[in-house]
Amino acid sequence: MPKILCKKSKFFIIFRRVKPHLKLFLLFALSINSIWASNPINQPLAINKTMQRMDGWRLGVGLGYAFYIGDQMDMVLTRNYGDFNELRTNLTLSAFKQLNQEREWGLVLRVGSFQSLKSSNTQGIQCNFQELQSVWQRTLNDNIDLLGKRATINVQYGFGAMFFKSQYFAVNPNFKTIDYVISSVGYGYDNRTNLNGRKLEDIPNKKFAAVFNLGLNLGIKISRNLSFYWENSINISSSNKLSGNIGKQSLVPPDSYFYSGVNLFYKFGMAGGRLTCPKVRF
Repeated sequence: MPKILCKKSKFFIIFRRVKPHLKLFLLFALSINSIWASNPINQPLAINKTMQRMDGWRLGVGLGYAFYIGDQMDMVLTRNYGDFNELRTNLTLSAFKQLNQEREWGLVLRVGSFQSLKSSNTQGIQCNFQELQSVWQRTLNDNIDLLGKRATINVQYGFGAMFFKSQYFAVNPNFKTIDYVISSVGYGYDNRTNLNGRKLEDIPNKKFAAVFNLGLNLGIKISRNLSFYWENSINISSSNKLSGNIGKQSLVPPDSYFYSGVNLFYKFGMAGGRLTCPKVRF
């Protein structure tokens, strides 16, 4: 007659098959869990402390588009032209803390790129960047916390740094692809030649640049915890190499980009559903 295994014996059979370093982790997790479970009063207190530390913070993730602004730009938006598409998705991660009834401050991390074709789609630029900005927001309708009204209109301003690589290239109109790279920054094309036998101008390493932004955003409360923000901002860099055109000498005007995107935020604290004290019965 086959033996019937109890729950504990099944656990030990499975446990023996686990790799040694995972066993240590499992034992540690089980011990912490048993200590935690033995004192249930710790659970709401720990959650409450975490919520208190996050009071007034909103955390969000967003998607948007960046469009180049500078003396290498073309006013026509190019989409689905061979390998080229100027609508390139940028990812944004944000964390904002309310300072008072009118202002809040936050950090914004953006990873993205932009592309632009010009001269009747015979030349183009491309830039890939990572950027971190310190941003302040000021409400225009006295509703920075989205408690009094469902919407807020905010002016935003800030500064930060970007790490980028870029290239300036010629386009083959027959195949709608890059014909050859004219000059570049950060692609490591140093000591190479293009298809016409001319030496390729190149700055081999990626570059840092300061960046300043000024914009306007609209925030709409979806629920007690969630809010939706639509951001539109101009981001001005201290570099004239975002286009990849190393031949540019003047820093006036510097290269910039316009960003437009949407963000979904979760807010902690009073506006996000702070935990209340448990009721005591006598």
